[in-house]
Amino acid sequence: MRNSTINVRKSETEHNFMPTLQLYLLDCQEPRPIVIVVPGGGYTKVCKDGDRTVVQYNAAGFHAAVLNYSVEPHCFPEPQRNLATAIRIIREHAAEWNVHKDRIVVCGFSAGGHLCASVATLWNNKNVFSAEEIDLEIHKPNACILYSAILTTRLTHCEAFLLGHVGPNNPENLLLATCDVQVNPKTPPTFLYSTYEDKLTNIENVLYYGESLSKNKIPFELHIFPTGGHCAPWCDETTWAKPPAGRDYKAIKLSIEWLIELFEL
Repeated sequence: MRNSTINVRKSETEHNFMPTLQLYLLDCQEPRPIVIVVPGGGYTKVCKDGDRTVVQYNAAGFHAAVLNYSVEPHCFPEPQRNLATAIRIIREHAAEWNVHKDRIVVCGFSAGGHLCASVATLWNNKNVFSAEEIDLEIHKPNACILYSAILTTRLTHCEAFLLGHVGPNNPENLLLATCDVQVNPKTPPTFLYSTYEDKLTNIENVLYYGESLSKNKIPFELHIFPTGGHCAPWCDETTWAKPPAGRDYKAIKLSIEWLIELFEL
């Protein structure tokens, strides 16, 4: 295992913050896919439990990384650019790090899920990235895993959350940040997870997003479980650990099985 931390920007933001990418690279002979874990935190902080997710993807034979991205007072699209740049950096160093450059996965929880879905739907949007960046597909994720993600403005509290993310009086950016509206034919295959008990990111988020994926003929897998609350896939340090309460749905294991099938591993 090789661990290192790299800066995502050349210099700090105007708020004196440097986003970073913590790498967890396997010692392997052949190029392997990589899963970029994007923790939640409501865009007010970045939760510090990404390594508990990383250990499970590493155990299944995937390289992994955790993104420490810009949060308040930063707003859209600065966090999105952090993740897009992280994807570009990994792609540029793919040969050096033994990463399969066409098997880069973004995996987000809650607000981190929104961030992943934003990049998955906007990597080819000329309002966010340059024509050259889009043509080279340097920011394109090859798969997207979303746990309890905020994906729509059709729910009042979700709209309020996204308004806080893009800032007031900015309808153009609110539309760009509304992920179910931005799904397009080049959005990558997606794994969606939610629970009926989750009142922060209600199941309508994944239902509306899944509907948009279907209309654009994007392959996806969707799971809605009856219990578990918000971001239930988080576990303790033990690989495949049972969640603190309720049934063990093995959501992360389901996502790994989906990736193995998607990438024909």
